[in-house]
This record gives sequence, C-alpha cells and structure tokens, in this order.
Amino acid sequence: MRAIATNGLPLKIQAEWTDTDYWNRRSNYNDDLDVVNVVNVKGWQIRINGRKYPRGHTDGEGYPDWTYRYTPREGNSEQGKRKAIENALQDARLTVV
Repeated sequence: MRAIATNGLPLKIQAEWTDTDYWNRRSNYNDDLDVVNVVNVKGWQIRINGRKYPRGHTDGEGYPDWTYRYTPREGNSEQGKRKAIENALQDARLTVV
C-alpha cells in the first residue's frame, strides 16, 4: 500500500500476518533450545518505509524484542489489517492525507 503523509513524505506500507513459534535458549553459552517454553506469537507486523512496527520493546536483558505484534480484535482479516496499520501509523506519529 502506498500513501502520502500529511508532511508530504511518501509512505510504503507493508502488512504481514505472522504465526511464529519462538524457543528460549537454555543458556547463553550454548545453542541448546528449551522445547518446553515455546512461545507462539500471532499478529500483524507492519513495515512503514522498511521500518518495523511495533517498536521500542526490549527483552529482560535490554535487547530489542521483535516478537511483539499488533493483535486487533478482528484478527487475521482485512479489517484487522487496517486497524494494525492505523496503530502503526499512530506509533510512528504519522497521519495520512
């Protein structure tokens, strides 16, 4: 989707529904994965001009945590996609003409 922001910036907006499993590492010293604590993350990941949203979340150690997603009540639908894009534009402090 392409749009123009009120400040004149051209926007390229991409929305992707993801349903991903994340595993925790047992230790920082090896690559063994803990199968018991698998976390399933479902929701919309939005990119505005290549920048991922939602942003600004970190894990317990201060590293960026990209598992956050927009999860509107409407879920994986066109209406849910529009709501997720609206939330991302709001987080980016952008408004569309």
